[in-house]
Amino acid sequence: MKQIAATCLLLCSTLLSAQGIHIEPPNWWTDMPGYSVELLIHGQHDIASVTVQGQGVKVMTDSPANNPHYRYVTLSISPEAEPQDLILAIDYAGRHRSKKVNYELKARDPLIHANMGLSARDQLYLVTPDRFVNGDTQNDVVRGMKERAVNRQDDYSRHGGDLSGLASQLDYIQSLGTTAVWPMPILENNMHGQSYHGYAITDHYAVDPRFGGLESYQLLADQLHQRGMKLVMDMVLNHTGSMHHLFQDPPDSNWFNAWPLSSNKGDEQTLSLRSSHKYQGIYDPYASKDDVRRFTDGWFVPSMTDLNGRDAHCAQWLIQNSLWWIETVGVDAFRVDTYFYPDQAFMRQWTAAIHAVYPEFFVFSESWTHDAHSQAYFLNSQPALDAGADFLIYHALKSVMEEPASWTTGPTKLYAALAADYLYPEQAKDMVICLDNHDEGRFMGKIDGNMKMYKVGLGLLYALRGMPCLYYGTEIGYDAVNDHGAMRQDMLGGFPGDQGSAFRGEGLTETQQEALAYVRQLGALRHQETLIGTGKLMQWAPDGGAYALAWYDDKEVLIVIINVDETDRQWDMSRFSELGIDQGQSARSLLDEKVMTIESSQHLPAQSIRWLKITKD
Repeated sequence: MKQIAATCLLLCSTLLSAQGIHIEPPNWWTDMPGYSVELLIHGQHDIASVTVQGQGVKVMTDSPANNPHYRYVTLSISPEAEPQDLILAIDYAGRHRSKKVNYELKARDPLIHANMGLSARDQLYLVTPDRFVNGDTQNDVVRGMKERAVNRQDDYSRHGGDLSGLASQLDYIQSLGTTAVWPMPILENNMHGQSYHGYAITDHYAVDPRFGGLESYQLLADQLHQRGMKLVMDMVLNHTGSMHHLFQDPPDSNWFNAWPLSSNKGDEQTLSLRSSHKYQGIYDPYASKDDVRRFTDGWFVPSMTDLNGRDAHCAQWLIQNSLWWIETVGVDAFRVDTYFYPDQAFMRQWTAAIHAVYPEFFVFSESWTHDAHSQAYFLNSQPALDAGADFLIYHALKSVMEEPASWTTGPTKLYAALAADYLYPEQAKDMVICLDNHDEGRFMGKIDGNMKMYKVGLGLLYALRGMPCLYYGTEIGYDAVNDHGAMRQDMLGGFPGDQGSAFRGEGLTETQQEALAYVRQLGALRHQETLIGTGKLMQWAPDGGAYALAWYDDKEVLIVIINVDETDRQWDMSRFSELGIDQGQSARSLLDEKVMTIESSQHLPAQSIRWLKITKD
């Protein structure tokens, strides 16, 4: 049924476009909380007024935009209103003929809200869809798209991956322990170049046709939900692509910040203001107002126009768009890109609006901070976020893996990062944690291919509080570090002509096979050991390059000990006595499936990790 609805929506949108009418959102629902919707209506000529015909629906406000081709029309929808096709009568100014168009009010699907949200028990898998699997070569080049070439030899060109390809490998993804799939943005990016990454959106109500369109996205969501898995949507509220129709012909100049000095050929503009990327001014009691403006109103890059959430109509448009995707596709969570760049009052308004309609919906932010108090500030804005991408833990893990142990680096940095959880106790257990991602160099490359440290890093990631997020290809040791395009390399076996396949386990090196088997083991252990994320957590001050944490309850203890030094170490096991751990007790070593007896000290080989499970008497 969802696929049929997606097809009908596309047909209705096409018919409206043929009449020279564009309406956003393209449909709404009868029983949405608030019982109203603000339509942004665009016509070929100056619009004088809009009226509605329908049962239980009336025009609450009908306001002109500064651009006379646009109209803001708020519909009031009675709680008793039935699903129906409304008739909108659009009267043009002057001698132009009026037009009547249908606008659909749907019934909400109760199944959409059944199991939405994420929790500490989830495991995420981050994918660059263009680089994962080409499931349909027929959509590689699409008429009407500005970037029409597919060139796998160019790291910044499109390579042809799509959503049907992603859906075709859910068996593989699930075999890693994954419970939630997070694709980078999948909405239309009709830009002249580098459109593969998805962050320069040009139509907020259209899935990019080169990814397969709305029907493919809906099918992916349905297939995930049938498996008991979840879909994370990557939301971009800070900016659009410069080719967005609302920037090319805006309702009002107030919709966008810092208009460019001039427009260049292609996507990039000559900017009057580019973001300083210095977020500290948001909470700095001594901040210059000009510094704050330069951060929030400046463009992220010259091809991404900065949206103004302070404009009431722009804010409502963004809020309704987010609600529309939840209700239309049934996505389970939002990852909010560049969270701290937009106006923070708007971001609080947006978060409150999402949770007012969907209390169980999960929102986590990308706030690329480098210290605990900054991370806490953006997490704890009211209403508070459900969680965030934990860059404090990311930088700490990076230090553990790449820097020698000292008073401030190595395991001590992780120890301090976890200690800072007191600043955001409600979100800490659900933070999204990673060793690499689409913006950072590959983990295996940063440790120079050291398989021992690879196992320490992944073993620690899967043992920590929060939700581990695996970046596609990390499970087979991808190692590009210096270039965004290269770090988003093609998944082996996802494209015609590939020599080997990660999905089928063919053509992998011994190192890749070992890495893949280890990640699958960790994913299974994370599911098996329910203490992780639900039990109590304790950590111990590091001893040089050795560090330990434990999950525990009244019956069981799971101890994780690492040694990142290049020499062997001993760990004093009496440090665990407060958890009821004594010499002579039996423990299961989960990573090598051995049984051992607790002694006074535990030998830790250089660059190693242990998961020890003890059942209390």
